[in-house]
Amino acid sequence: MFEKYTHHEYRNDIQGLRAIGAIIIMVFHIWFNKVSGGVDVFFVVSGFLMASIVLKGYFLNGTVSPFPFWGGVIKRVAPSAYIVLAATLIASYFISSPVLIYTVLHEIIASALHLENIQLIRLSVDYLSTGRPPSPVQQFWALSIQMQFYVVFPLVLIPLAYFAKKRQTSTPLFLGIIVIILASFAYATMLVKDDPAMSYFNPLSRIWEFFFGSLSFLLISNAKKIKYRQILGILGIALIIGGAIFIPRGANFSGPISLIPVLGAVFIIMSGVGGQGVVNKLLSNKFLVFLGGISFTIYLWHWPILIFYKEYFGYESISLIQGLMIMSVSTLLAYFTSKKIESPFRRIPREKVLVNFSIGILFFLPVMVAAFAFRHEVVSTTESAKIELEQKSIEPFTGDKIYLENESFKPDRERLLTIKQRVPAAYAAGCNQSMDGEEVTTCDFGDLTSDREIVLAGGSHAVQWITALDSIGKENNFKVINMTKAGCPLGVVEESNESCHIWNEEAVEKIIEIAPHAVITNSTRTVVDQKEFIPQSYIDTWKVISDNEIDVIGIRDNPRFGFDVPDCLHRSRNAADTDTCVIDRTEALLPTDPTIEYQDIITGIDMSDMFCTAEKCPTTFSGKIMYRDAEHISIEYAHFIKDTFEDKLKEALSTVS
Repeated sequence: MFEKYTHHEYRNDIQGLRAIGAIIIMVFHIWFNKVSGGVDVFFVVSGFLMASIVLKGYFLNGTVSPFPFWGGVIKRVAPSAYIVLAATLIASYFISSPVLIYTVLHEIIASALHLENIQLIRLSVDYLSTGRPPSPVQQFWALSIQMQFYVVFPLVLIPLAYFAKKRQTSTPLFLGIIVIILASFAYATMLVKDDPAMSYFNPLSRIWEFFFGSLSFLLISNAKKIKYRQILGILGIALIIGGAIFIPRGANFSGPISLIPVLGAVFIIMSGVGGQGVVNKLLSNKFLVFLGGISFTIYLWHWPILIFYKEYFGYESISLIQGLMIMSVSTLLAYFTSKKIESPFRRIPREKVLVNFSIGILFFLPVMVAAFAFRHEVVSTTESAKIELEQKSIEPFTGDKIYLENESFKPDRERLLTIKQRVPAAYAAGCNQSMDGEEVTTCDFGDLTSDREIVLAGGSHAVQWITALDSIGKENNFKVINMTKAGCPLGVVEESNESCHIWNEEAVEKIIEIAPHAVITNSTRTVVDQKEFIPQSYIDTWKVISDNEIDVIGIRDNPRFGFDVPDCLHRSRNAADTDTCVIDRTEALLPTDPTIEYQDIITGIDMSDMFCTAEKCPTTFSGKIMYRDAEHISIEYAHFIKDTFEDKLKEALSTVS
């Protein structure tokens, strides 16, 4: 009775469906910077095709070992995937921003191990986000999830097929797959509300899409006739293309919204049973079938070409002609890779397991060796540059305000390599609490023998001042107690998580217990695309501390940028416009420090003239990179403006004494 799983004709329309998936992915990546649902189509088709391979192998040949299946996947995937990775690694050496190269190398290594989705979860990356420039291998998250699925799939399907054969019914197969779909979909639906980035890259919240494809295979194999095939085909293509167009940017995929492209792919697969409708015939044309045969390799190639093209020429957006050129080059490279490199290995039988696994190792090793060699070179250069910079004495700025310079500063590769590696000492000391940590941890800086104590409390915009405070404390005989937490200012804000609420309660209690001479924290909050403001929670916290006869000193927040500053400086190195990495002061700051209104409970320190002129907020000054990312002061700039900060701090301390 299981012969129905072993006799399936080659479906040209499914290859055409894969081509449509690749085309819409490229179109919406290149011109619209938007997730399209094309990858979801790939996942459904993969689940369909893999179910046919595994079930045919079991019911026709009695194959129960997963190794032939895995070997077949390796010989099909490894050549193209590792060629793309190798080419990306080489191009990264010459084109990628030094600011990002360390991260790119880690992602290349993760991609080679088929763990790029896990790496992106660790980095908490929002796919296609404008905040952090995407890496040229970020698209490998999809292949990583596919490979993870392929590892698990035969281990799940073969036992289900065994029970189905033993009971002479397909029910175990249907029930097992439906349970997996429902469990994974429920998990994705819950996760996408709490952590969209985690849900997007999480294999457990994606596996339902693959098994929807497998369920389609079971339905087709058991159905005598599919009704309304024409309607299913039209509805399917409408869901895929319409979803790509009309699903809004920022929609959280892998949850319920993913049903649109998933059901679209399922409907098209179902519509091709027992004959071809209009849609199936269109998808079966030679051009789409050709593209379908190399579709996933097109997907792998188009992303680094797009990223490197924009990086090298400094483009923010891509024109129609440029986009068509990127698509054409991607297709040509995919054809060459698939037909000239990958194709010879396809003729090796699945049964030659050792040979097929050896193919994977053959392509894997050179990429890993080169990646680690490149990483060693970057680490060595970075460490040497860090030592040189730390030994170099920085002459503090003595002026009372910065100014726009006639010539823009072009930082060298070594400076850009180290800018993100040099962070405030509180991080290395382990007293800056993590994003999810609740416990208040402290460590001491400044004059450790002094009885005069000052607490620095808040989030990353507070801890960035510990560099200057440590030096000032040593010179002026006071101890600085660092009490900070990632992403958590002193006074919870709208985006604060639960741990920040708990930490704030304990931090205030700890401050009252210590009874320091003063508490230093941030007095205002700057947000990209929003005016500077003082959250009510800040004011409430100041009142509590002030009511306990502890003086509060507030540092006005610095500007935040909608781009990574060092990366922008690298990208603009050949730009004629010197204002590329500069914003208007009015975009970030109010005309005057709003803390003045609350001087009965807080004494303000306004350092805004060290970050902005009367009109502009630059990102370099006097040969210094002012920020190490989009919003945090660099170590060298913190040293550079130390004297100005010290003068203002002394004035504030004399006021509260």
